[in-house]
Amino acid sequence: MTNEEKVSEKKKEFQKNEKGEKASATAKKEHASSTAKKSAFEKLKGLVKKKEIKPVQLAATDIEPFKILKFVLMTEKAVSLIELQNKLIFIVDKKAEKKEIRAAAESAFQTPVSHVNTIIDQKGRKKAIIKFSQEGQAGEIAIRLGII
Repeated sequence: MTNEEKVSEKKKEFQKNEKGEKASATAKKEHASSTAKKSAFEKLKGLVKKKEIKPVQLAATDIEPFKILKFVLMTEKAVSLIELQNKLIFIVDKKAEKKEIRAAAESAFQTPVSHVNTIIDQKGRKKAIIKFSQEGQAGEIAIRLGII
């Protein structure tokens, strides 16, 4: 048998379904699409696991603030931020999110927080720059902590 004859026999077999009837046009399209080559992305698409979203703890009673806020960073720049911009810099847990840091600071110092910025420094520590809503509040907290 030549290659052409083999191909024509396979086409005939494909066109008949289990009952011996001719296959429909949609079945032909489905077969053509399923036999097409899949890209590497399509092959791996089914293997990727979806990331589970963990709930964020926002209640102040559930959070232990000093597990998240490790210590206050005191440098010349940090002191100038306290005096000029009403901000404190803390070294925080690396896995902590901004919402958790905000809730921990509010529960630890009983003052509202305006916003939180986070940075990972060259030493691999996570810094949180916390701005307080009330004027002069960062200075008062620094005095209470014995920094200034």
